Amino acid sequence: MFIQIAPRVNVYVSEDDVKFIQTHSQESFRASQLPAEDVDRAKKLSDKAIFVRKKLDTDMQYALNRRIRFVNNAKKK
Repeated sequence: MFIQIAPRVNVYVSEDDVKFIQTHSQESFRASQLPAEDVDRAKKLSDKAIFVRKKLDTDMQYALNRRIRFVNNAKKK
C-alpha cells in the first residue's frame, strides 16, 4: 500500500506497517511505551514522514502526520 505524503510523492508501506499506523493513529505515543521491534518500526515510519517525532528530555514522542493520505491503487516504480 502507498501513502501520499505530498502531491506526487508516494511512499510504500507494508501491511504490518499499516496495522501499526492504524493502532497508533488516534493519539501520540512515546517510544518507552513500545516493545523494541515497534520502536524500530516507529523510527522507520518517521524517516518516511508518516510519523512526526519530538525529542523530549529522556524519551521520544511520536504522532501521526495529519497531512498524509492513504492511496490504494498506485503503481510501484
